[in-house]
Amino acid sequence: MSSEMDIAVVGMSGRFPGAANVAEFWELLRDGVDAGRQLTPAELDAVPAAERTDPAYVPMWSGIEGADRFDAQFFGYSPTDATLIDPQHRILLECSWEALEDAGYDSRRFPGDIAVYAGCGLNQYLLYHLLPQQELVDSAGRLGMAVASDKDNLATRISYKLDLTGPSMTVQTNCSSALVGLHHAIGSLLDYQCDMAIVGAVSVKNPVPRGYRHEADGINSPDGRCRAFDAEAAGYHLGDGAGVVVLRRREDAEAAGDRIYALVKGSAVNNDGAGKVSFVAPGRPGQVRVIRRALRVADVEANSIQYVEANGSGTLMGDSIEVSALEEAYGPAAPGTEWAIGSVKPNVGNLDTASGVTSLIKAVLAVHHGELPPSIHYRKPNPQTSLDRGPFRVNDMLRDWPEAAGPRRAAVSSFGVGGTNAHVILEQAPPPAPPGPNPPAVLLTVSAAGGEALAAAAARLAEHVGSHPGQALADIAYTSQVGRRAFRHRAFVVAADAGEAARALSAVGAAEASPEATSVAYAFGATCPDLAALCDALPRLRAEVDRVTGELGLDRGSAPAGSDAATVTGQLALARLLAACGVSPVAAHGHGAGAVTAAVVDGRWTTAQAGRALRAGTHPPAGAAAPAGAAVTLAVGPAEASTLALTDDAGSLRGLLGALGELWRRGVEVDWAALHEGGSRRRVGLPTYPFQRSRHWVDPVAVAPVTGTAPAAPAAEAQPAAGTVLEEAVAAVWRRRLGVDRIGLHDSLLMLGADSLNAARTLRDLAQAFHVELQLGVFLETPTVAALAAVIDGKLREAQEIRAALAAVAEEGA
Repeated sequence: MSSEMDIAVVGMSGRFPGAANVAEFWELLRDGVDAGRQLTPAELDAVPAAERTDPAYVPMWSGIEGADRFDAQFFGYSPTDATLIDPQHRILLECSWEALEDAGYDSRRFPGDIAVYAGCGLNQYLLYHLLPQQELVDSAGRLGMAVASDKDNLATRISYKLDLTGPSMTVQTNCSSALVGLHHAIGSLLDYQCDMAIVGAVSVKNPVPRGYRHEADGINSPDGRCRAFDAEAAGYHLGDGAGVVVLRRREDAEAAGDRIYALVKGSAVNNDGAGKVSFVAPGRPGQVRVIRRALRVADVEANSIQYVEANGSGTLMGDSIEVSALEEAYGPAAPGTEWAIGSVKPNVGNLDTASGVTSLIKAVLAVHHGELPPSIHYRKPNPQTSLDRGPFRVNDMLRDWPEAAGPRRAAVSSFGVGGTNAHVILEQAPPPAPPGPNPPAVLLTVSAAGGEALAAAAARLAEHVGSHPGQALADIAYTSQVGRRAFRHRAFVVAADAGEAARALSAVGAAEASPEATSVAYAFGATCPDLAALCDALPRLRAEVDRVTGELGLDRGSAPAGSDAATVTGQLALARLLAACGVSPVAAHGHGAGAVTAAVVDGRWTTAQAGRALRAGTHPPAGAAAPAGAAVTLAVGPAEASTLALTDDAGSLRGLLGALGELWRRGVEVDWAALHEGGSRRRVGLPTYPFQRSRHWVDPVAVAPVTGTAPAAPAAEAQPAAGTVLEEAVAAVWRRRLGVDRIGLHDSLLMLGADSLNAARTLRDLAQAFHVELQLGVFLETPTVAALAAVIDGKLREAQEIRAALAAVAEEGA
């Protein structure tokens, strides 16, 4: 496979047993930790006595913390809707957001289509938590329950909430779902059906620590330990988890300065067909074929693979079939060559639908870090394999993985129940280009959907800056600007080094939301400082200076510093840089040479006219003063009165960055990429969004909850809307529907989580209650309690007038 066909892994995220993110997952793997844990006495007390006293009961849990929690407000869901949604969907939605941020991208500013290929496990939350609650089911309705619960809606929910426009497909092949999705995502990228792809999978079967029952000769381990490839292998324990990777074409990733974890050289997918003992059994011939095909697609020799992250089910038969298939597919090893093999299942359990993506992330991290983590619980080889004498050896300890004759290469296998097999070939990414020089100062931006989240995001970034001295501070600043969504709660810092940046970020508190938009006026002074230092830091500014010089009819270097020509040249170049960054002034005014600049900026003069005026020593006609309605007046060069002078020293990099930062904080949407145009900045890994999660959960009827209790649906206490009786009645209906405690008369119901589906059901309830007809279009035009109450009131008055008229007619007829 040529480099033109390579696929780059540029982002990752996940939640695993014992690890809340990918960084913690790598530490768990390196340290050889088994994340399965014994239930605590309190957790055991919550298990029915008949279950926990069964001799076959195994009190082990390998779940993820907080499966019942979700940042509903961040994704625009009402508490009621969030409670109905399959928690697997909620977790993968958050992971997808994190993975894009890890890649350094805001989906709305990505110049292309982003695809989604995702899978999830059986929705046990629907079966055991929601369906037994008949009142809740009746309230949500059949369509509402289907939208919230159906597997088919997993990928499209992510595309909708993240505003992704590429192919969006739910892929379901049990354990191999994610690797099958990866295979199709590669095809979509190479066929240019998309320009980036999110691939992920999630499984939540054990949201509450519960344990399980072991059955003789079954697949569940009798002691809660998975011993892949070991002589004492006796099955596995089911765990919960989620993982997401972000893919790009290699050439695009390199051109954009993306951080590349590893390259995908090739992949293959097939099915066993009927050639095996049962539907759920593995098929050796199918595994051989898929491995050979992946090697051919990748166009690499089997002997160039140094590590195989195996399916490693931890059963004697399954492991022996897999090793035998690998030996046949890879063929004889070159003299002195051995293939290392391992499995992640002993660390976290069998994560069902999320198994394949968990194995993939482990292998990508190993290739990226140059270390082989241990495959734990391995003591003695499975006697049904040739591991004690063949070319494959279980990697049972942490080992360095240096580059040998070529780049590090790994393979990943995943085999799903039902026979869908997948094999993927990974390769070490090429070394990144060296970072460009750090300028004298940088601007770091941070934003969030709420004030508390803003403080948390700033604290995370402060800790990261202080603990990653190897990252160029300018690259951190660049990624914070171009790689994150700009929310309404914003803060920024300008700093010369990591220490100053960390201190300033640590001081950021919970700020108020910025305005929806900020109008800007320019004030140009009579002088402009020398821009030489600024041009060194900002290549785009140097290009603007050159262009303006030519358009003014000046020769390079012909305008001495301090002259009117130099002042106008510098001011116009700065104004054009700001315009490229998205700053559009509503007016411009100035004095001295700055009046010439203002005349060009507000359109009264062309640049050529300004050049002739400078040579003739004439002045422009009077221009408009800064309008009273402008929220900010930006002084470009020393200027006299400003409503707010953000800087009077535009020749200072700190001043310019501070001005841009303040404009952005006040609601101006800055195009940060334009600021860095011509530079050599790279995207680097930064902390992801600090979700403000709360519990959205219905406890099962038959099993006592471990902690606390929750009603069948979030109860809404009657909170007066401070309006008429009719307005309060309308508000009460909406409070019950959305699961919120209070709704103001003029609050947007759409912002509180209402959509066309629950709006239609609520309007039906209101129509039945007041015996009036209500159309959905009326709600969508003005989605507030006050507006709906006014419509209902009008219809009631109209009906009353009609009844009165009919009564009068009847009386006259009598």
